[in-house]
Amino acid sequence: MINPFTIQAKIHTLQQEVLKPLYAMHQDQEKAPHDRLLAQTGKVIAKNRLFLEELSTSRLVSTVFKIVKLFGGAEQLTTDDFSRFTSYVTDGGLKAMVEMLLAAEKEKVFLSELRRLPPQIQKNAPAMLNKSAMLHEDFITDYFNQQYGNLEATPEKLIDNFHKSTAFIRRLATLAKQSPQ
Repeated sequence: MINPFTIQAKIHTLQQEVLKPLYAMHQDQEKAPHDRLLAQTGKVIAKNRLFLEELSTSRLVSTVFKIVKLFGGAEQLTTDDFSRFTSYVTDGGLKAMVEMLLAAEKEKVFLSELRRLPPQIQKNAPAMLNKSAMLHEDFITDYFNQQYGNLEATPEKLIDNFHKSTAFIRRLATLAKQSPQ
């Protein structure tokens, strides 16, 4: 059960762990290929998958989202987007995403895992992934601005990871749209 008194700290810690492989300077950052950093991100998500799934089914999170929307926040995330994301997670999408991130042939595994998901999730995948790419761009830009003051001061390797990750998400959206359902 989600503890409303500790959830913010737990989410912050998880966020830092998920961002670290791709978006923080560390010992392996300069020499690590993007695919390996994606796999490291997948390992962090796998370790926290049950918590993330619990968050997606939480009435607390759903209520907070509705309150934030009521007061004009989360302007880029619609109620439909929220439903797509939570359905994706609760219907096996997070597990599928981890499998794909850990795989050597990510696109091939993505398509295979996508076909195993319920038809409604397959149908929603292109829109969800396109929205994910947009939210990723906004979130990581804000993150870099907080960490480094602006994008120009952000280490080039992190900017490169950022562009590659966004392109990767968009590529998955294209594959999902082309995939027979």
